[in-house]
Amino acid sequence: MDRDKAITIANFRYSLVAPMVSQLEMKPGQQQQLIEEATSKTYQIPFSSKTQVSQRTMERYLQLYRQGGYDALIPKYLRSVSAPLRIPQEYLDKAAKLKEQQPKRAIPQIIAALEMADEVPKGILKRSTVYEYFCKKGLDRKTTQAGSKAFQRFTPKHRNERWQGDVCHLMYLTDPQRSNKRRKVYLIAWLDEYSRVITHAQCYFEERLFTLEDSFKKAILKWSLPSQIYVDNGSPYSSKHLMAICGRLGIGISHTRPYKPQGRGKVERLFRTVQSSFLPDLEVLLKEKPLSLADVNEYLQLWITHHYHQRIHSSLKQKPIVLFQSDTKPLRTADLAILEHAFLMEDTRKADKTAIFSLDNVLFQAPLVLAGQRVTVRYNPYDLSRVQLYCGNQRFDDAYPAEIPEHVQFESSPAQPHSMEEPPMVISYLKGLERQARVVDPLSYVPRPLEEH
Repeated sequence: MDRDKAITIANFRYSLVAPMVSQLEMKPGQQQQLIEEATSKTYQIPFSSKTQVSQRTMERYLQLYRQGGYDALIPKYLRSVSAPLRIPQEYLDKAAKLKEQQPKRAIPQIIAALEMADEVPKGILKRSTVYEYFCKKGLDRKTTQAGSKAFQRFTPKHRNERWQGDVCHLMYLTDPQRSNKRRKVYLIAWLDEYSRVITHAQCYFEERLFTLEDSFKKAILKWSLPSQIYVDNGSPYSSKHLMAICGRLGIGISHTRPYKPQGRGKVERLFRTVQSSFLPDLEVLLKEKPLSLADVNEYLQLWITHHYHQRIHSSLKQKPIVLFQSDTKPLRTADLAILEHAFLMEDTRKADKTAIFSLDNVLFQAPLVLAGQRVTVRYNPYDLSRVQLYCGNQRFDDAYPAEIPEHVQFESSPAQPHSMEEPPMVISYLKGLERQARVVDPLSYVPRPLEEH
């Protein structure tokens, strides 16, 4: 099937029903109210000239999702696998130039002008594709409208009603593979808007889709499912795969408008707190000895559990952990197997004549019947011991590494001779927290340990 087209349509349909299926319970008449609200709006419907959906269509999407989940929202005629159609980048760039010259130009007019000027072949540019590209470039109509607007604060009424997610550049650390180089450290955080509990925060060397999903999965494992997540328009947060994950788990997803970050003020404020409260003491420790990324994350979790969650929040006038625990709204949990399946990465690969294909620089052996075939692979990027294989509508036996590299045990570096000079005095608040956590039973919520994956 045209996988991109299928996922795009399923994502749009899920965005319509997400406000209804992501809630644990609804008041009488609330579903009908949400349906009427959805049918009153206009949309840029993928691969369609229509701009509105009917009540009957909404009810059909709801029924499909409740009976078959996210995958049931894929149209039946697209439930087979084929290579996606690629539109040359130069054609999209030409359309963007026309839009920049005159922002009021409509997309159909831009496409028609390019076709008449023989700048692009007729029929290759689609309205939905051009619109999606304009959104990524910040050229959509809502972005280009000038004028300042007032913003209204939004505060959820219950825990896990909405999480904010974002990433910031925190610091630099020595590259573990190249000791003479330093690498950026990215902090990915998820914050419950109601209680300001940090559902998960972790440092990574990369700001990639798989690191975002790893942090999101850990947050869910510790604090259960949110009804909605609120993120920016960066490529990891606007990926089709993240949208598919939310669809499979019944989580709504919304994005801030391009160049309008005001709605993410809570998580931005959290980052400032981390940089003013956690980072200075971490730098004290770095002057004493080098720290690995694992060390930084260990101290970060210590700071979150024994400092941040235990302090009175200036806006809420309450400890975040106490506010979260005092809310009586039931938590929505997910079966571990369903959660694991929802977070599998998906890609396509071509098996060679011996049914071997490469994934993340690892060779995998597929069943011989798939030799020479293009297959869909689903896998956990942190555990490549096996990979799920699909071809068409059929699932085949899992693929396993064809070659397993030997484990190399690196010897520790020789100890450095002690200096005769008196070492400088190092006093660290984080070290104090660590000692306190070992001898005192804190009155804090300690989330259950993460599952290895």
